[in-house]
Amino acid sequence: MRYISRATFFHHLDSRTKILMSLACACLIVILNTSFSLFGLFMILLAAFFSVKPPLSYIKITTYLMGMAIVATVISQGFFYYFEPRTPILTILPKDAGLIGKLTGGISICREGLVYGVVQSMRLFSATLLSMIIVMSTHPSDLILGLKRFGVPEKIGFMLTVSIRFLPVLAEEAKRILVAQRLRGLRIKGLRGSIRGFRFLIEPLIIDSLRKARRIALAAEVRGYTGKRTEIKKLHFFWMDWVVLSIVFFVIIVAVKNRFFYE
Repeated sequence: MRYISRATFFHHLDSRTKILMSLACACLIVILNTSFSLFGLFMILLAAFFSVKPPLSYIKITTYLMGMAIVATVISQGFFYYFEPRTPILTILPKDAGLIGKLTGGISICREGLVYGVVQSMRLFSATLLSMIIVMSTHPSDLILGLKRFGVPEKIGFMLTVSIRFLPVLAEEAKRILVAQRLRGLRIKGLRGSIRGFRFLIEPLIIDSLRKARRIALAAEVRGYTGKRTEIKKLHFFWMDWVVLSIVFFVIIVAVKNRFFYE
């Protein structure tokens, strides 16, 4: 994901507003504990994601990753959910099935685990959408400036934004490596092929990433980068920033009261 120049509501917000909003939403992801409230938060962030007008390729990637994540989370929680009660809906290995059954206590998929996996998926998806919204609607220089206003050292802010900026480059490089490996006869179909492809991908990808990091460090050193720079752009809060922050923190207060004072 990278910054996309658009004339949307989130693009017009101050970077400090989006940083505070991301922190507040991260707190909400932890505070909310019902499937209905987490699903509501996810739908709000999903609507915000589409309001940023992402390209179709971003939508396809997001849908694919979320589909894989929800399947993996639901299945894993269905098997390994250990809270009570547990209502088995599919038994793979009974408790009395030899030594393995006695050691594991039986292997089965429980209904409560599947529901718990869906709830945890909502948390994961909400955090993913939130980070994508911030990255796509905030220019890296504005993000550095906003972090600096909150007391974050500029070197740390620079490292964070460079990491975000080069994630798409890393993904493109991974695609090129896989294409080159396929031309050399590598087959990555099926589970075994995927594991083998990952083994042949990770080494050149790490080497290339280290080379790019070295070139960036040399470029910064040649230009005399010390973590200090002259600020050309000034950040300003507008009425929409105050409205958004007021709504977000009001929701935080209500969620905290409902979670810790009404139970």
